[in-house]
Amino acid sequence: MGDKPEIVQLFDLEPGRDGRPAQKSSEVRRSPSGSAAFDKLRDYLQHDRAVRVEVENAFAALTERINVSDRGSRFVAGKTGEWIIAAALYSAGVIAIPEGHNVDGFDLSGVEAAAKGLFSVKCSFSPTSAFRISNGINGSGRGFVEPTIFVHQRLGGLAFADPVEHVSLAAKAQKKPDAVLLGMAHIKEHVEAHPECLIPLAVPLNKGRGTYDPAMEFTKSLLTQEGVYPNLSRVFEDVRKKSAGGSIVEGILQLRLLMDEGALTEEQFKRAVDILL
Repeated sequence: MGDKPEIVQLFDLEPGRDGRPAQKSSEVRRSPSGSAAFDKLRDYLQHDRAVRVEVENAFAALTERINVSDRGSRFVAGKTGEWIIAAALYSAGVIAIPEGHNVDGFDLSGVEAAAKGLFSVKCSFSPTSAFRISNGINGSGRGFVEPTIFVHQRLGGLAFADPVEHVSLAAKAQKKPDAVLLGMAHIKEHVEAHPECLIPLAVPLNKGRGTYDPAMEFTKSLLTQEGVYPNLSRVFEDVRKKSAGGSIVEGILQLRLLMDEGALTEEQFKRAVDILL
């Protein structure tokens, strides 16, 4: 337990005359990550290039479509990251569809629960931010108390840490009034000292050009059901009709992105939206 690697003793194959192992011939150090599930996923992705590329492409597509600097989209990006890892775990045979569910009655919540039972997943696509381990309404939350996979470009891929196994890293978690944070540099030092805790992957940073708005897309799919909301759906229909050569909705999303990044003031944003409409 702790940060010390396990020491494995190797013996000669031929036993001694008394039936016990012969003289010890060598001694090697083995450094498991502390999680058999993570070890299996690491070995699987290292040896199956096709699946590894799919995981990398999925993260790249995420940052192309979603601008994670938008507060409303950040949660969706985090959940998507969790599902990418869960899908990789399923592909590797680490998790399976729970027994007792038939094809007709099974939903994906069983797979999600199986993945959550192994690790927490923390994804960050910001260049410099620390990882927010937990939040609290009137405090900092539970803190760093469960095995976690950290996903970031600066870490070189998927980094694993268990606060029980890796106590020196756990001790570096900072308790703030409203959250518990773990610095990127500390996790980077951890994987440099424990390479068995890293799955090398290409992880992108936020490109800032994603325009997918999950709230708007859901609202649109809800209200534009044919014949269900004839009055509430008019705004979407009118925008569709008025749009020429491009979506006005996409234009508004681009303007909002510029405002979020400080390139436009709120007043400039409103005037630009008025021009579009």
